[in-house]
Amino acid sequence: MAGPTRSAENQVLAGRATIEMHRKLREIEEYPEYVGLRHPLNVLASPHGPWEVGAGVILSADCADAAVNRTLPKFLALFPTPESARAVTVNAIVPHLRGISHRGHKAQYLIAWSKHLVERGGDIGDSVQTLTQVHGIGRKSAALMLYRIKGIDEGIPLDTHALRVLDRLGWFPVTRNPAVREKQLLGEVPAGHRHRLFLSLTHHGRQICLARDPQCNECRLQRECAAARQNSSGVQLPRT
Repeated sequence: MAGPTRSAENQVLAGRATIEMHRKLREIEEYPEYVGLRHPLNVLASPHGPWEVGAGVILSADCADAAVNRTLPKFLALFPTPESARAVTVNAIVPHLRGISHRGHKAQYLIAWSKHLVERGGDIGDSVQTLTQVHGIGRKSAALMLYRIKGIDEGIPLDTHALRVLDRLGWFPVTRNPAVREKQLLGEVPAGHRHRLFLSLTHHGRQICLARDPQCNECRLQRECAAARQNSSGVQLPRT
């Protein structure tokens, strides 16, 4: 009888841990100061078509949102439709991506995105997997695009700020792999809550859980944060 009893106890404990994890994640999602805040990338903060959204997301990889907000309108003025970019060369695009990192590669990705849209009649598909078949689009980019264009809340597009918050909280097993971190969250966060949680995490990382000077005394999660406990003990937090 000991075996089944211990198994039942473990299931109860696991169930309680899951409920507690859901509570903590929902608390972040519903931070009142972040509810209603827009994405810092302008093209994701208001309705736009697939070409505009995809172009903005492609340019934003490893690049400051402010730089994309300055450059994207100029790029779209020259290439307003996927058809207008489909047959151009990389060299024709690169000069118009000033301030954008990895301009040569991203010019290739923009051309690939334009061809994808033209070939599919503007339809982006209904899954992250479909979008990641396009050259230059990874899971993070695909999740952002899918949500903004179609409202499909499939992935959790963790950026540097969101990953830093999650690393410091210490609620999940340690990993430096964003794909693994996303998989951990997908097991806990249902569709309909994923993008909202991502936005709250990234805003929290930008405003409170700063890389160099985290404002632990202003954080609602201070009591449940492993890094905040270290910080209060005089241990320097990693600047991720």
